[in-house]
Amino acid sequence: MLAGLVLLAAGCASSAPWRAPYDITPPHPAPLASSTGTTMMLPVLRVARVSAAHWLKTDAYQYHLLYQEPQRLLAYRDARWVGTPPQMMANRLQHQLEDSGQWRAVLAGQSNGAATWLLQVRLTEFVVNFSGPDAGRALVAGTATLVKAADYQVVAQHGFRFTETLPSASAQGGAVAMAGASEHFVIAVSGWAAQVAGTGKSTLRP
Repeated sequence: MLAGLVLLAAGCASSAPWRAPYDITPPHPAPLASSTGTTMMLPVLRVARVSAAHWLKTDAYQYHLLYQEPQRLLAYRDARWVGTPPQMMANRLQHQLEDSGQWRAVLAGQSNGAATWLLQVRLTEFVVNFSGPDAGRALVAGTATLVKAADYQVVAQHGFRFTETLPSASAQGGAVAMAGASEHFVIAVSGWAAQVAGTGKSTLRP
């Protein structure tokens, strides 16, 4: 029985020997257009280190076989990510916020300088889900929280969830889909943070 499951997993989620770890950053990411509804530049934003569920604190390339063992988390033997999901997402988010041109400055968590806003992001899902031997979707989900840096008062919180269809049922296909889902995620988080900071509206959502 166990041997059969191993062969099944290898058949639907096989990967050729890899020479370089996979990444989620596109070669030339497009900057985010202003969506604050104002021409005024927003104050300085600090981006906290992206946190994540414990099972995402690894560079293992993880996936589910939803049609076989939906609760079992598997990992490719011959494929890895270039970093842990929270590390890759932090890098992608930092660049997205900087390229948007909406903030006077965007500071990394450990950098010097005073900031008006603090953006906290927690990654809850970063996985490729195979719905069948030849089909699947990449899933990226998490929660963003905007905080006043002066007194750490939470102003707004919002959950985000994006999926992207795999172009092929392979590690390469999953990486392409994961890059797409991650791009949707950082663009949505960036736009949401700018909108809340621009309006000052307090909202808390699960």
